[in-house]
This record gives sequence, structure tokens and C-alpha cells, in this order.
Amino acid sequence: MKIGIISDIHSNYEAINSVLKNMKEADKFLCLGDIVGYGADPNCCIEKIIDLNCKCIGGNHDFTVAGKLDINYFNYTARVAIFWTSLQLKKENLNFLVNLEKKIELEENVIAVHGSPQNPLLEYILDKDTASLIFSKFNFKICFVGHSHLAGCFSFNENNNQIDYINLSNGGSIEIIKNKRYIINCGSVGQPRDGNPQASYGIYDLKYNAVNIYRVSYPVNLTQDKIINAGLPRSLADRLSYGR
Repeated sequence: MKIGIISDIHSNYEAINSVLKNMKEADKFLCLGDIVGYGADPNCCIEKIIDLNCKCIGGNHDFTVAGKLDINYFNYTARVAIFWTSLQLKKENLNFLVNLEKKIELEENVIAVHGSPQNPLLEYILDKDTASLIFSKFNFKICFVGHSHLAGCFSFNENNNQIDYINLSNGGSIEIIKNKRYIINCGSVGQPRDGNPQASYGIYDLKYNAVNIYRVSYPVNLTQDKIINAGLPRSLADRLSYGR
């Protein structure tokens, strides 16, 4: 069994299309939220996730567009995109966002949240101190997260309590071993921020007990043109060229 892990699509239809074309080996899919926000194709991206019939949780942008999170949490550019998105959504797609949960248990001791287990929508896990707190408070073997748009993995060694971090901005493989626990971010499909503009996704291979992170190119210029033509902030288009 291979599970495709996608997150932070952010209304980037070209990116999610390119990723799914590369994920033919996946038997099932898991979406870690932020389907919408920033980009110009919110309806198409939601419908793509619905068509996949995959397990899906909501991110902070999804919940805000759905009216379940305060928009004032966001900076000006994000607020503009959220307000624009709320005006574009079809009723059935808005209802899909409204009904998303904050957490999924993928299998025994494997969980998925957008931000972190203790704050599923808003907390970023960016450093070893935060990761250490999460490992101490929650009992999981693997926790898949999104939100930061940074592909990487924190691991906790139960033999010596050591926490390590692997940067996976260029892809890579994580072997799931007996004496370690993991917080894994498979990166962002639609707005990478790790310096690599390629779309990022993961494959959780249950047979070989490994998580593989992949990067794939997509027609960035088409996404940028759509953002600009929609009247969204130019910075949302420009940043896609640099993966920042």
C-alpha cells in the first residue's frame, strides 16, 4: 500500500495536476489542508480533491474561507486572497471546506494534522524545541504535518532522546525504524517556501516502511498569469518563481 501525501495546494491548479500525474504509484491519497488561498483556482483545486475521494483535513486558509477562523490572524496579502477566494467558491465547494476536520488518524499511531497536534490550524513546527515538546506531549509513531511549506523531517530517538532534523527541500527518503518517532512535512504542492520552486509531495510506503519526498516541475508561468489576471497581489505570483 502506498499513500500519496499532498498539502498546501493553495489554489494552484497547474501544480496539483503535475503532482497527481507523477503520483500514479499511489493507491490512496491524504490531503493535509490549505487547498485554497493565495492562488486563482480554488474551485478547480477543491474539485480535484473531491474527485480523488481522499482523506482530507482543513488548513487555516480553508477554515477562514469557511468562516470558522478569524481572518485577522493573517497578513494583508493573505487576507486579500482569502476574501477574493470567498467570493469565487461554488456553494458545494464551500460546504466541502466547512465540513473538513482538523485531525485524521491514518492508522494506528499514525496521525495527520495541518499545523501541529496541539494546535492543528495555527502552530508551525520549525525547530527542535517545538518538535521536542510535541514528541513529549503526544504518543504517535508518525505525525504528518503541513502549514510551514518546508519539506523536512524531525525524528526522536527513544534510546537517547536525541532529536534530529533532515532538510528535504530537494527530495529524499525517510526510513521508519523501530526506535524512532517522526514528524514529517512533505512540503507544499502549490507554494513551496524552502527555496525550491518545484511542487513537493510525499509517498508513504507501508510495505517498505518508508516515506519518500519528491519534487516535480509545473508550468509556473501559467499559474502566475492567472494570479495577476485575477487581480490578486502581484507578490503571490512572483514568489512562485523562487520558492519563497
